[in-house]
Amino acid sequence: MSKLQTSAHKKTRSFLRVAGVLIVMVGLVFTLVGFASFFMSFGKFEFPRFFWCGFIGLPLLFVGGAMCLFGFLGAVARYTAAEQVPVAKDAITDLADGTQDAVKTVARSVAEGVQEALQDKPKI
Repeated sequence: MSKLQTSAHKKTRSFLRVAGVLIVMVGLVFTLVGFASFFMSFGKFEFPRFFWCGFIGLPLLFVGGAMCLFGFLGAVARYTAAEQVPVAKDAITDLADGTQDAVKTVARSVAEGVQEALQDKPKI
């Protein structure tokens, strides 16, 4: 077990994943019922009966989405790293190949400058 993970880490992650998906689904149902009631009342000139469901559904969508975000954060981060690392490696390799001559030239110039400075240095 890693220093970053406690004994309850897997339980918490599983809870966040399962509860998050369930809360999102319940929130989605409430939101759809609320909006459907709202839009269906337009032609009838009456107050929407289940519009209040939208006020319950939207916060549930947010809470469930946040729980899913934290529950799946590690999996998303690993996927992102696996996608980006090969690209970064290729970019660094190309950059190193393209700048190798310039780095050698700069290093040679610095070495010559140091040698000249040491040769011209007066001895005490």
